[in-house]
Amino acid sequence: MSKKRLEQDAAKVEKADVTRLLSRWPALQERIKSSDRLRPFLDDMDTAYSLLRDYSTRRYREIPWASIAAIVAALLYVLNPLDMIPDLLPIFGFIDDASILALCWSMVRTDLDKYRAFLRQQSESSSSESSATD
Repeated sequence: MSKKRLEQDAAKVEKADVTRLLSRWPALQERIKSSDRLRPFLDDMDTAYSLLRDYSTRRYREIPWASIAAIVAALLYVLNPLDMIPDLLPIFGFIDDASILALCWSMVRTDLDKYRAFLRQQSESSSSESSATD
């Protein structure tokens, strides 16, 4: 999948797709963990899950919709076993999934890093509040 195709798919993403993806998260996690080619994306996947969850609950909104839509489009693509190169084909079936994740993460890297900073700040605030009450 090319950047243009990812952007086209992302343009079709609706807010309900975020909820749908979150409900299918266990299947997506299993898919990532079971593939040597996809496993390197696990850390970003975990961050994306937390980001999407916080976005859907309005806890974190400091991200453009285009980035949310790109993440959702890429992850829904990975969940689809009959994407451009079917995952039934050993080795090759996950290459396109890995390339779409790499492309997506490169497109939203800054947003993921900002979200990670937000999480660190929240964690530090919680730590300082709990130590202040001790």
